[in-house]
Amino acid sequence: MSAYLPAWLSALATTVGGFAFVTIGITPLITLVLAAAYLLFALGNWLFDRDEKDDIHAAPLRFTIAIDGPAASGKGTLARRLADYYGYHHLDTGLTYRAVAKALLDQNMALDDEFLAEKAARGIDLSKLDRTALSTHDVGEAASKVAVMPAVRRALVAAQQAFAQRSPGTVLDGRDIGTVVCPDAPVKLYITASPQARAKRRFDEIKSSGAPAQYEEILADLTRRDARDMGRTDSPLKPAADAHLLDTTEMDIETAFLAAKKLIDQALAGNKH
Repeated sequence: MSAYLPAWLSALATTVGGFAFVTIGITPLITLVLAAAYLLFALGNWLFDRDEKDDIHAAPLRFTIAIDGPAASGKGTLARRLADYYGYHHLDTGLTYRAVAKALLDQNMALDDEFLAEKAARGIDLSKLDRTALSTHDVGEAASKVAVMPAVRRALVAAQQAFAQRSPGTVLDGRDIGTVVCPDAPVKLYITASPQARAKRRFDEIKSSGAPAQYEEILADLTRRDARDMGRTDSPLKPAADAHLLDTTEMDIETAFLAAKKLIDQALAGNKH
């Protein structure tokens, strides 16, 4: 064990041991107890100091990755991949608005009643968001109506901000993460792609599920959504001033992942010093 101790502590152990040996005939029990206590105290201090030094270089206790971008840009796929790689919690904030819309639809409530929509928003459980149930076209259309309500946005932003406090870290994707939900996130990514590339991805996704799809309709729908998301007065879709832009028009998911990972690793390294 002495090979792993600093020289001063090893010498102290030898001295204390010698002292105990010399005095063993006088007060053996007291001497041994005091010697052991003193040695344990010194060893504890050394280990504590070493741990403190190691903590200086440890990873941050909480780290947030904010990802924004238009529909079908690939931000959701990238966010899930990053969360899985780093072992972080993931939240697709778009699902929170869809959950509000579905709650209203399930109870046959009016989609233009902001009071009822806000009440539904405050009752959303972020741990029970069912992606499959919330990904239908009808829910998506309804979500676009409740998402423009300021009261709904305030309620959901508060829930999203609370989610972002989870340790060891979180990845949130949406349309106002870097600008509104997590403006102080150490890494902000804005994922985009041409409307044509995004429409083709959505078309392929729908076709692969066996559902009918029309490319022209999908492109027109994405164009309308872009205009609505970017033109709304409350939390419009736009990149944060300090966001890193990733255009995935010509990128596959692996290339986008590696580009994002490089930026995140640099930020993590910076937080260690």
